[in-house]
Amino acid sequence: MAYFPFITDIEDMDCLIAGGGSTALHKAGVLAEYNVNIHIVAISACDSLLKLAKNNKKIDIRLRRFEDNDIDGMDFVIAATGNKELGLHISEICKKQKIPVNVVDIKEACSFIFPAIIHKEPLLVAVSSGGASPALAAGIKNDIKEIMPDYYSRLAKNLEKSREYVIKNTKDIKDAARKRIFEKLVMYGKEHDGEIPEDVVKYIIEEYRKQH
Repeated sequence: MAYFPFITDIEDMDCLIAGGGSTALHKAGVLAEYNVNIHIVAISACDSLLKLAKNNKKIDIRLRRFEDNDIDGMDFVIAATGNKELGLHISEICKKQKIPVNVVDIKEACSFIFPAIIHKEPLLVAVSSGGASPALAAGIKNDIKEIMPDYYSRLAKNLEKSREYVIKNTKDIKDAARKRIFEKLVMYGKEHDGEIPEDVVKYIIEEYRKQH
């Protein structure tokens, strides 16, 4: 399979998680951070998962066996039952309805991969081994996390603020040249702990105009 890493908005999407153990807990915990409507179906659920659902109105749990029509209306599905036969069955019916599905530990049954994630709003870094080794993806994520400066989140937010101003005030400048202005702002932010004052943005634009 040729997996491509789309970064997409999943807020208010409906996700079915089949399974109630620690793996289902982990998936639900991650997705809860993105305001997904999480529907869990499992014969039984661990205490931590029940507690998570009790504290989050966007999570509902139905304690019963999985039924094929549970996937109806879902935007994506995660099978975390630990039952290979059931996982393959869920994959088959999801693919027939063209519903994206992830089956834990069965790479060939997945139409999407659940990546290892670093989320420092608004930055999002997703690492995947293409299903070859989730442990490797998690290890690489931790390596990146160790070397990522704490100010990167602040830098991204400040660059977002300055972006609109730069675009509005450089309409007469070609895209390639505008790109160099953004690169200078990134460099400045890196040298100043993520801070980019408005007067610096104006100065960099004016200096570019003088030089060109």
